Amino acid sequence: MRDMKPPKTRRSKGNVRIRPARQWKKLFIRLVHGVLILCCTVLIVSGASLLMNMVSNSDHFRVETIEVIGNHKLTDQDVIDLSDIRQGVRTFDLDLEIIGQKLAENDWIQHAVVERKLPRGIVIRLREREAVFIINLDYLFYVDHSGEIFKVLRAGDPLNYPLVSGLDRQQLLDEPQHSRQQLQQVATLIDLLAQRQVFNLQELSQIRIDQKEGLILYTRLYGVPIKIGHDMFADKLDRLEKIYPELETRLPHLNYINLNVPEKVIVKKMTLPPAS
Repeated sequence: MRDMKPPKTRRSKGNVRIRPARQWKKLFIRLVHGVLILCCTVLIVSGASLLMNMVSNSDHFRVETIEVIGNHKLTDQDVIDLSDIRQGVRTFDLDLEIIGQKLAENDWIQHAVVERKLPRGIVIRLREREAVFIINLDYLFYVDHSGEIFKVLRAGDPLNYPLVSGLDRQQLLDEPQHSRQQLQQVATLIDLLAQRQVFNLQELSQIRIDQKEGLILYTRLYGVPIKIGHDMFADKLDRLEKIYPELETRLPHLNYINLNVPEKVIVKKMTLPPAS
């Protein structure tokens, strides 16, 4: 009898998708490696945190010495009092950045940096302001080399600085940049006068800022105005010093001295009233 069942067809080996064998051993090794790295990281972080906690709470790191560097106006004790750092406090309990900002609030301190000097020390490094002259703005203020008005004078503050006038508060508010430049010019002129041998700061009573004529010096004797203008101060002082010894004896009879004419010194005598 004939077999009526259809013949079985064989699949071609080329059409069979062979699943790759899972490499369980490599996966297990990678997993163990990752777990070990994680555990080591946790141990290191925990150990470091524990160590820092032990160090910060250790009595071995308590402040015993406070060194102050860069102070000239303020004494070491002044700076230590301003910092509010006390001996015996744990050094890691101090917020050094905030202490530096607190110190910089003082009029004389331009910049302050506070550092740890382990195990028991603190170092405070300062950059102080240097007063160059005093300006009269109804109240007296110190001004530094950059032309910044930084401190109102109080009882006991030294007065042995050149006195400057001619600016007012409203002008400082309306024209801050221009006013700052004028104050910088004054500081530059004072630095030049401090280096002179003939006409120097000892011969000066004050400096006035005139908006049209520039800077005007006033002699210590008889208050004679010396018009020195806006620039070329060194050249003008050179010309003045050549004849100032002769002019000094005539100061009572002079109205003003003008240095603003190139290569000349203009001397204006007082006009005497006609004899009656």
